[in-house]
Amino acid sequence: MRRIVIRVGTAVIAGAVLLAATACGRDEEALAREYANTATPEAKAAATPAPSGTAPAGSAPPAAGPPATDSSPGEPPPAQPPTDESAAPPGNGNGTGSDQTAQSRLDAALLTAAEMPPGAYEAVSNDRTEVRETARDTACQPLIDLLRPAQAAGAPTASAQASVAKGNPTPTGFIVVELFAFTDAGARNLFAQGRNALKSCASITSTDAEGETSTHAYAEIAHATLGDESLAVGMTPEAGGALGQIVVRIGSTVVVVSNADLSATTPALPADDLVSRQIAKLTAAPRV
Repeated sequence: MRRIVIRVGTAVIAGAVLLAATACGRDEEALAREYANTATPEAKAAATPAPSGTAPAGSAPPAAGPPATDSSPGEPPPAQPPTDESAAPPGNGNGTGSDQTAQSRLDAALLTAAEMPPGAYEAVSNDRTEVRETARDTACQPLIDLLRPAQAAGAPTASAQASVAKGNPTPTGFIVVELFAFTDAGARNLFAQGRNALKSCASITSTDAEGETSTHAYAEIAHATLGDESLAVGMTPEAGGALGQIVVRIGSTVVVVSNADLSATTPALPADDLVSRQIAKLTAAPRV
């Protein structure tokens, strides 16, 4: 069975990815291992296969939506928004959440469900559950960090993420918008080092916190410059699927917009109007 190892730097899609893979007959236990590292406690519970006839440990019915009795036997429940806001140690690559002014601005600037493409909408404020993915070649680490800024060595001081699942009832992909606040020097360095790493890192083998290793191919995609600087990257996992990302720096804020397709073989970038909409809303957000 083929494992899908597309990792997008937001936890709220983990349960839905597992659901899509299960519906397609893929190895749910392997997928659970792949996505548990980036999942919130609720999503981890949803992604952990439970013994037949028992509810997944720690799972709870969603606040809104169909009752649990509508689910097929053995089907994992959808991932829930995080409720645990316990702080992670500063500087561990998970974000410090230390800048409340920046956090308020990012929360105000994040695209709403009405402003995102159609789909099941999820939003997370100051998510600090990201687990570091480590490149075997240390020279390639800056590229992974640029595409997943929550794990950057110089941790963001605030973050906000929104996602929509494409496909109904079975998710076939995801659109994810992420906003990260850094110091001005931190944002510039993250961008410069990541761009430089892409020049020599067409293929990266990396290991997650549980020791699972995967290899992805990376390539720059031609795209008009946005914000103060921008980079468009396509990523193709060896196990299948494709991910197109546009990363934009606006002052000390880094914007990442991702388009994940679980069945594609060629990365496709997110729509330009969506990226422009998020940039415009961020630029207009008051610096409270």
